[in-house]
Amino acid sequence: MNGALYDLPDDVLIYNISFLSVPDIIVLRQTCQRFNALTRLPIVWTNAFKLNILANDYPFDAHDINPEHRTRHSYRLASRWLAESPLTPKSETIFIGSPVYQIKFIPGRKQKFLLTVPKGLWSALTIWDITRQQKCSEWSWKDTILNGMTINADPESEACVAVSSSQIIVLLHLNEAGTLHELLSIDIGLRAVTLTGDVIALTDGISKTVIYNWKTDERAYLDDGGGSHHNRCYEVVFTPSTILVVREHCIKLYTRPRLLHRQTLTPIATYSFGWVAFVSAPTPAPYNPLSVLIRSNDQSDNFRPLIKLYSFASFPPILTSNISSRPGTHRSAKVILGKRATAVWIRAPEENDDDCETLVAAVYPGPLNPTAEVRVRDVCSNPLKKNWNLFDYDEELGRIALGLGSGKVTIVQL
Repeated sequence: MNGALYDLPDDVLIYNISFLSVPDIIVLRQTCQRFNALTRLPIVWTNAFKLNILANDYPFDAHDINPEHRTRHSYRLASRWLAESPLTPKSETIFIGSPVYQIKFIPGRKQKFLLTVPKGLWSALTIWDITRQQKCSEWSWKDTILNGMTINADPESEACVAVSSSQIIVLLHLNEAGTLHELLSIDIGLRAVTLTGDVIALTDGISKTVIYNWKTDERAYLDDGGGSHHNRCYEVVFTPSTILVVREHCIKLYTRPRLLHRQTLTPIATYSFGWVAFVSAPTPAPYNPLSVLIRSNDQSDNFRPLIKLYSFASFPPILTSNISSRPGTHRSAKVILGKRATAVWIRAPEENDDDCETLVAAVYPGPLNPTAEVRVRDVCSNPLKKNWNLFDYDEELGRIALGLGSGKVTIVQL
């Protein structure tokens, strides 16, 4: 023990500890009772969070109120992405339920809830408690077939989930016990695509998009230029100054209005990616440009489907990465891009190959990859040799939910 260090006053020690890395703080804790007590103070971990996590733009759980747990988890996860070692899962949690059509992590609420939508008529939602590995509740819409569902990106909002039928959209609140309650019904023949706070983006399968504030009943219309051909909307992305509408055959960029007063907005830019199988466009982290990850159906390059990353630092967007990856089933053609340039997808085995499907994780150049090259690593394989037909990804916590059509859901923790 360095006597000079030990003899420092508490406030000076706390200040100096702030400049240590997370592992060094843990090592210091183990040296004596005084340092053990000091390194458990919330102020120490608040300072460590600012220096080790925020300053490096690492992903973190913004709703974890325990500063030590939040900082240590974020640092551990970032260290795994930054290392060149395998991304072997730290743990796996398994649920067995009815066959499912869709799975989604629910943000906030101690990050403990998972939502599943069963196969069949798709008229029920099930909430699972991940920590207890048990079903919390089920909400159903009698005599109604659902055709869309989206989770609110803002966990503080009263409306947690929006579900759509052919003529009605219902907003649901999720309480702390994991029970869904109906908040509001909106009589409109559109599908809910994005829910952010009190604002919901509604679209059809061709060209119509409405931006609607469900609390104030204000709205604006996005003019997509008409058209009569099917053009599925994957996402509507809100930034402070723009709205990006991502459809199957093109993307359109709009200026985001300060007020919604039934005006019609025309696109300021349009771009086509060609024929795509899936698109992921997360809301960017603060001060970062928007990026879009697509799984292309363009097989002109040796008949190999490509996963392409585009940067919207300028317009038209710039293609920054091309990765060849064979998709599995139609639904596992999905790709998910996180705010801090990590991504996951399913890679199918080659034709006539006995290998299993594989969960793949990639980290693009950014806060978790200081190099100029994309790092791609296998996470785990499906031992049952059955198709993972759905999945979801939570970048902040480093976890992936993988679903089989049989009803088995596995949550993988990186």
